[in-house]
Amino acid sequence: MSDLFNKAKHDAFKGDYLTRLLYLNISVFILYTLTNAFTSLLTGNFNLIPNISDDLLALPSDTWRLLLRPWTLLTYMFTHFGFRHILFNMIVLYFSGKILMEYLGEKRLLALYIYGGIGGGLLYIILYNLSPILGESSMVGASAGCIAILVAGALYMPNMPVRLWGIFEIKYWMLAAGIVTLDVLNLTGSNAGGHIAHLGGAIVAFFFIRSMRQGHEWNVYLFQVIDGVRNMLFRPKSKKRRRGFSFGESSYVKYEDVKKSKSSSQEDTARMDEILDKIKEKGYDSLTKEEKAYLFKISNKE
Repeated sequence: MSDLFNKAKHDAFKGDYLTRLLYLNISVFILYTLTNAFTSLLTGNFNLIPNISDDLLALPSDTWRLLLRPWTLLTYMFTHFGFRHILFNMIVLYFSGKILMEYLGEKRLLALYIYGGIGGGLLYIILYNLSPILGESSMVGASAGCIAILVAGALYMPNMPVRLWGIFEIKYWMLAAGIVTLDVLNLTGSNAGGHIAHLGGAIVAFFFIRSMRQGHEWNVYLFQVIDGVRNMLFRPKSKKRRRGFSFGESSYVKYEDVKKSKSSSQEDTARMDEILDKIKEKGYDSLTKEEKAYLFKISNKE
């Protein structure tokens, strides 16, 4: 039992970003559910915790409420109030995240989740304030970030075969196109906010992949912010500098090492291009075991 707990603890705090996103979403949902259950039993008020959570965690469509709760643009994408809601989102996040992480690395996955969530939230606020048929509401859920990850994968490898319910095999782009089409058709339905957020996430995914192909990495900016916050909160103690100079091997970089590193990087890029071309032509299943392992290894370096 202790081994299981230690593994869960390790995965939650030191696992890859996909695992951490799953743990965070599930943990918030369990905490909300348990708190609501105990509070309802003790007070008899079944709406106390839902109302507080809605005020503190959900993203409001009203701009004045948003100005008073700016953090909700982030907290809403990790919050779920219903079991079916979180189950669907976590299934999409797990399977689409596994595919994306294998090809593009976990840093791009995290960036897509955060940017997709923010993009979906902003589009939701804009349209709810512009449309005369959409009233005031609030929104929670990871679906904007999940759809951003799914659509990005489909844009990057459109012809990759995927199986629906383990039975029907279709191209990845068909799955993404079908989901986006359903969102467009349901823009005025009962869950208009959710479908608007999905479209916001899909738009972010389009520009993310487009920028990546042009050599601009959005995930760099996200990790600059993360590193900045981390340095502010956990500043390392400054070490006293020793007097004198060091002439050891560690004080300089050899020319031969730099040359070797450059050559290795060029070889990695060439092989990666060959593997990706093979995937586009014949699909992921056509790769050998060695090629899959190599692709995973290179993706995690980025």
